[in-house]
Amino acid sequence: MANPVVVNFDQTKTLIAFAERAQKHDLAVSDLQVFIDKPDTMVRLVGYIKAGAPDWQVLVLPDINWAYVYQKLGMEAEYQEFAKTVNWNDPNLWIVPVVNGATCNKVVAAMKNDGVKFWLYAKDLDASLSRNDRDPNKDGSYVIGFRRTIEADEENKNLSAEMLAEQKHRGGTLLERLLLGAGYFWTTGQHLDVKNVTLSAGSCNLDSNVPSVFFSSDSGKVCVDGYSPGNRDGSLRSRSAVPPPVAEQLA
Repeated sequence: MANPVVVNFDQTKTLIAFAERAQKHDLAVSDLQVFIDKPDTMVRLVGYIKAGAPDWQVLVLPDINWAYVYQKLGMEAEYQEFAKTVNWNDPNLWIVPVVNGATCNKVVAAMKNDGVKFWLYAKDLDASLSRNDRDPNKDGSYVIGFRRTIEADEENKNLSAEMLAEQKHRGGTLLERLLLGAGYFWTTGQHLDVKNVTLSAGSCNLDSNVPSVFFSSDSGKVCVDGYSPGNRDGSLRSRSAVPPPVAEQLA
């Protein structure tokens, strides 16, 4: 364990208040250990709360080491070159770098090498897709932001892909969701979407279904499935994709 972090009285009161809020949301207070062990995280915690902390989950979810993720994918050099062009940070978002050469199949294979089990609707996920709203292998590397939450965005529940399209919703692609899930796993050893399902509304399969991703605690597998574009329910939710504030500023 790292040396204890020294905080002033106001910061201590803030941390206690946050712990009380966390318990109301069924978050174990033990999860706050990261704030004790990492002084820089404590500073961010205090900053979030002073800023109003609109989403309490932001406070407990760590940054993702994307250099390590792309090392796992065998693309460290490609990532490092792309990272030189990136200049976008937002404490409320995970900024996902989607580098030319990254594929769904490559992400799944790398996670399998680390012992992660999968259930896949198709052996070749990349070949199964007919549309991606963003594609690094056609349009070049880019970055996209997603809210820092374990579960997909609650405001998008009960909205089918068809309904989201009518609203001109910008949803995540299957590759973006797999990269985000891989990054979270290699950072925390845990998985996203353990209670609900991310609908990857930014992609479409050859059979017109919309791919989805979730972790099944019953099977212990990351499940990549497909849903009819008209399918809707409370557990099926798209993650809203947030573009960079300026086209030239990536992260």
